[in-house]
Amino acid sequence: MARTKNKIAPETKALDKMQANREMADRLYGDGLPFDLTRVETIGKTHTANWAQEMVEAGRCYLWIKAYVEHGEFLESLKRMGVNHTGSWFAIRAAQLVAEGVNCSALNNLGTTKFKLLSVLEKPVVDEYLKGGNLGEIPHDDVAEMTTRELEDEVRKLREKVKKTEAVVKEKIRQKDEQIAHLELENENRLPPTKEQVAQAALYGLNKEYTIALAEVNSSIRNVLSLIAKAEKIEDVNVQQLNDWMGQFDMEMNTFRGLSECWTDVLDNLGPQKDWRISDL
Repeated sequence: MARTKNKIAPETKALDKMQANREMADRLYGDGLPFDLTRVETIGKTHTANWAQEMVEAGRCYLWIKAYVEHGEFLESLKRMGVNHTGSWFAIRAAQLVAEGVNCSALNNLGTTKFKLLSVLEKPVVDEYLKGGNLGEIPHDDVAEMTTRELEDEVRKLREKVKKTEAVVKEKIRQKDEQIAHLELENENRLPPTKEQVAQAALYGLNKEYTIALAEVNSSIRNVLSLIAKAEKIEDVNVQQLNDWMGQFDMEMNTFRGLSECWTDVLDNLGPQKDWRISDL
């Protein structure tokens, strides 16, 4: 009579595997106490909240050591502490950000992987995000929802954009420097103005004043002629009265006639004068 093999139900196998996994987790990751979800979650929260601070403290140590030893000795020191160069760089950057005033709690919200991605960006971009602003064009709250791959792609795009912007700025600076150099060369090669050119510029500088003065003279003469015409139109006025009236202004008229003759003479005999003064008239 053939013996019947004992069959183990799939559910039993699954339970046995789960138990084995739990026993291994207790051995590798437990703290010697029975598993309690609330207690372990509390421990997890504590470590999650402190990861950035721990990284900052480590980074401070690395920076302190780096300030005292040569580069080769610094690398040897990292080896003795069991830290690779890449890991130390992220810790150093975290310490620098905190020293620059970045709130450590903001780093906690990123998580280690995302912080490592963001730490390669330009400082103003990272600072804007950590202060509650956007990450480039990405809304602040969307960063936490992105996968590591999505964030990595966005970080790459941001870095490329920054590089392009820097290239444009550098090109504008280069063009500006070329323009300045060209102008400086022109100024070096330009001959100083001659005495005649200086004198010509000074003459042009008098144009406005001379035009205004002529306009005032013409206006005053028109007013005088208008007043004489008004006097001549006074009802029943005779020649003797007009002559007597005009005679009151003989001194002013003599000055005017003298200035008119002088003006005509000057116009007819223009030339350089060294000590010519209006009081000479």
